[in-house]
Amino acid sequence: MRNRKRMPLLFSLVLLPTLSIPHAPAQQTSSPGFQHRSEPSGSDLSTGQPSRHSISSQDSTLPDDVSGAYEFDRRNESIEVDLDRNNRTGRVTLSGYISRLGDDETDSTTPLTFFFDKTSIDGSQIEFQTRVVHGIWYSFQGTIFRGRGKVRSDEGYYILHGNLYEHHPQSRDSKSADETVEMRTVNYKSLPQ
Repeated sequence: MRNRKRMPLLFSLVLLPTLSIPHAPAQQTSSPGFQHRSEPSGSDLSTGQPSRHSISSQDSTLPDDVSGAYEFDRRNESIEVDLDRNNRTGRVTLSGYISRLGDDETDSTTPLTFFFDKTSIDGSQIEFQTRVVHGIWYSFQGTIFRGRGKVRSDEGYYILHGNLYEHHPQSRDSKSADETVEMRTVNYKSLPQ
């Protein structure tokens, strides 16, 4: 009997504070794209406008085994692409990094890691931006398709194909609209696993 009297009191103590909080309207988007977090970090791939960190899960038609290392510009440099599929929802999160040596005299033997800062997946299309490191950051728009390798452990089993942009911001330590951009079409082979 005593528990019955406490239950309504306990229920009102838990429920009452939540009833007085005004609800904010839900955020709506018109199409899949970058989702924004609260930390500032640069500019949008398509507009060049300031934006926020974004690694979101989206729909992907890429095979699960495309994750791994892909060659980059020089020997011992690579792009690591990781797709993490949520088994419950089927949605995929893209993450990774570019690992390369520096270009300047002072860092030519220093390995630099450009972690993905913003990513997007739409079917077989992937996009990413990296963080700024030593006055450079990268963005990529493209896909991964089947290469000439016979088995997954062969070099070139998959090809990372698309447009790679190398950004050189004037400030050297943050993304900005005032920057030099070099674009090239790339075909990077998957590395043996």
